[in-house]
Amino acid sequence: MLDRRAIPYLHWQARLGRGKPLDAAPWGEIVHGLDDVEQAIMTVVLTEKGSVPGQPEKCCRLAPYVDRRPDTAIPNISREIFDALTIWEPRIVVDRVFITRVDFAQWSFPVFWRLRADVTRELRRTVVRLPAERQPGASYAA
Repeated sequence: MLDRRAIPYLHWQARLGRGKPLDAAPWGEIVHGLDDVEQAIMTVVLTEKGSVPGQPEKCCRLAPYVDRRPDTAIPNISREIFDALTIWEPRIVVDRVFITRVDFAQWSFPVFWRLRADVTRELRRTVVRLPAERQPGASYAA
């Protein structure tokens, strides 16, 4: 069991096991520093708007755009991600969101950002990929 009083960091969260089988998901591990911010970015982008109880406007609404034509999908996905991160992750400043189409209904979202308190203004990049279970027509095998 994780003792929260023993964690010396101001900003931290439990490590999520995204993309791993349930039996291999980390238990009791934490992320802090830049890993914490990157995990928060991934969580905001990959969580569908309306799925957070008590905060129905939190996160992104990407589902309506993933199977659209690129000229419609790219500006809307970019706007959704940029707006959601600007509102829900106050520790960062989003420079730009670059959308690339990997395959039909499969997108990659490099997000270029920097920490708000970063003196060096070092630009960072987090690549978010839409998980297989969120792609249209994908069957989820339990």
